Amino acid sequence: MAGNTLRFGNARNGALKKLGFRGFPLIRMVIREILRPLFAVSGDGALTSIAHRHPILTGCCHNRLVNYPTRRQAGMGLFLMLSGLGAWLASLTLAREGYQLALTGEKPSCDINPFFSCGNVMQSWQATLFFDTPNQLFGIGGYAVVAVIGAAMLSGSTFKRGFWVLTTLGLFFAYSWLMWMFYQAVFVIGFLCLYCMVVWAIHIIVWWLYLPWALKQGMLGSSPRLKKLGAQWLPYSWILMVINYAVIGLSIMIQFPLLFSL
Repeated sequence: MAGNTLRFGNARNGALKKLGFRGFPLIRMVIREILRPLFAVSGDGALTSIAHRHPILTGCCHNRLVNYPTRRQAGMGLFLMLSGLGAWLASLTLAREGYQLALTGEKPSCDINPFFSCGNVMQSWQATLFFDTPNQLFGIGGYAVVAVIGAAMLSGSTFKRGFWVLTTLGLFFAYSWLMWMFYQAVFVIGFLCLYCMVVWAIHIIVWWLYLPWALKQGMLGSSPRLKKLGAQWLPYSWILMVINYAVIGLSIMIQFPLLFSL
């Protein structure tokens, strides 16, 4: 085993000399980390990755090899799975009723009074904002992905940090889109969509709970400050949910004062 370790050291040092890196210790460590898998040995004589020993390299070298969450998170997995299924079902119902409306002119089941009219909302230009495709179809695809991620986590699966960054960006885009649709429905279109509001309600909880949790788990960065922020924020994430709901509720009360007199 000692001979294997010596051969590893000689091969590594020879590669470094050929590259001309005799000075600059940090640069040498980075190159060594790149070359380590090529010459690494197994067993007791194996050398420890410098990413474990050098704090500057922890993020750039070691964390790219780590899957997250580092511990099984069955609770969050179950939450994401159930939330994704709930929003998926609301999106599917809305898509079905939109299809029936376009095909036969059948009145949607959520057209229940002069204020709640899914049909009027679905016939607006805002309802086909991207590629002239009904918004609810994006909801069907997107929330199916959320439910699958939750189910995978529930079974113990983990993913690379890049996957979680993309997931976070997707959830943020969906949140921004839904809040824009809330504004358009209440202040521009002038009608409320019951199934749309179900999706709003679910996604608000998902977004404001997922974000601090992901920060705490180190999924969005290895900075101790981000992890500390997530850990401190997570127990109070309900406050932003309440504020979000309050803004929507007050806006509806202001714009539809007669709604509550029916």
